[in-house]
Amino acid sequence: MSDFLTKIKRFILYAGDVILLYGVLAIVLMLRYGGLSAHVWQIHFWPFSIMFALWLLTFYISGLYDPRLTKNDINFYTLIFKTLALVGGIGMVYFYISSSRLFSIRPFIVFFVYLAIFSVLFLFWRRFYNHLTETQTFRSNVLFIGGGQDMDNLIAELNRKPHLGYHVAERIFEAENFQNHTLGDFDLKKLLTEKRIDTVVTSLELHRLPEIVSQFYKNLFLGISYFDLPTFYERVLGKIPVTTIGQMWFLENISEGEKRFYEIFKRISDILISLILGIAGLLLTPFIALAIKLDSKGPVLFKQNRVGRGGQIFRAMKFRSMVVGAEKNGAQWATANDPRITRVGRFLRKSRLDEIPQLLNVLRGEMSFVGPRPERPEFVEELKKKIPFYDERHLIKPGLTGWAQVNFKYGASENDALEKLQYDLYYIKNRSILLDLGIALKTINIVLSGKGQ
Repeated sequence: MSDFLTKIKRFILYAGDVILLYGVLAIVLMLRYGGLSAHVWQIHFWPFSIMFALWLLTFYISGLYDPRLTKNDINFYTLIFKTLALVGGIGMVYFYISSSRLFSIRPFIVFFVYLAIFSVLFLFWRRFYNHLTETQTFRSNVLFIGGGQDMDNLIAELNRKPHLGYHVAERIFEAENFQNHTLGDFDLKKLLTEKRIDTVVTSLELHRLPEIVSQFYKNLFLGISYFDLPTFYERVLGKIPVTTIGQMWFLENISEGEKRFYEIFKRISDILISLILGIAGLLLTPFIALAIKLDSKGPVLFKQNRVGRGGQIFRAMKFRSMVVGAEKNGAQWATANDPRITRVGRFLRKSRLDEIPQLLNVLRGEMSFVGPRPERPEFVEELKKKIPFYDERHLIKPGLTGWAQVNFKYGASENDALEKLQYDLYYIKNRSILLDLGIALKTINIVLSGKGQ
């Protein structure tokens, strides 16, 4: 049931945007020409369809299809206005360049009227959609069985974010009292039907108990979805709760043999993209080097050891963004608004231009474009002792960007490292061409919005 609701919500969102794009075009053409003839529609259809494709791509990059952001709050409305301003600019440039070269029309009046009407209706449509997805009709009722900090965190997250599409209907048998009760003490079928449960989530230690399995099997006809906590946690939050998994999880979920074609394709893509971006990077390098030299004393390039695939150490290169001697007292975590970062360095980090020299690491096969962030050996040795399965993030090559980088702030502590590891394990398990493409588009959004650091 929860899968069905998720697909329905996605279909409504995507279809609603497309219908609105073409519906507003029909309205504007009728207003402009006093009617909508086949000829008028035909000469406007393809020019606007190409622009709509660019707009939909921009919506995705901006995050307007991220279910975590479909909430009627100030952040969402700010995102809407910024995106509308961006697509308006894209539309003006597009029609200025294309109208005299590709098409027989110069629809500037139509476009500006279109932009005004679409902006108003799009705002109301997305507000209505966000409200609709928070209603009980489009939320899956979840029964949680068991306890633990990760389950507590997940429940709290679902209660804070109803737009994710799940309602915590009931929770039974927390870890501390499960040993004193059994499922036979009450009517499970009655609970499932009265609460209209669509999804059942159990803590991992309970998921394989014969008594639990037997009770759920007896109610199989109810059409309920069953998950262990790590699987559901991954599904909803896009990360793996490392404190609830064991070695068997890796044996069951990390299948490197199935990734061979993907790894070959990824390596070819890494080489081609790094060559293309490298040419652009060479053109920018003299200007970046001059800015670094004028801003602070020291070398232009900064070299540092990092841990790569299989724990191999490699020499990573970046444009220097910190003052010389920033770590004279030993290795330190970088923090937000770090005073060691220079003025030019802050711009380079936000724009990701400081990573241009790392294209050489990609070409050499030490890094990829997408993967876990390469960490320093000093930090890795300490984190391996304190965080379970931290070394497993080195199963694949590190990347210039990654799932953790686009979903979580810059790591500045051991707790942040634990949080980012959970995203890294999600990526290692689910990495694919489409996921890499999505991460690349989200990275573009971060760079353009100035959220990087």
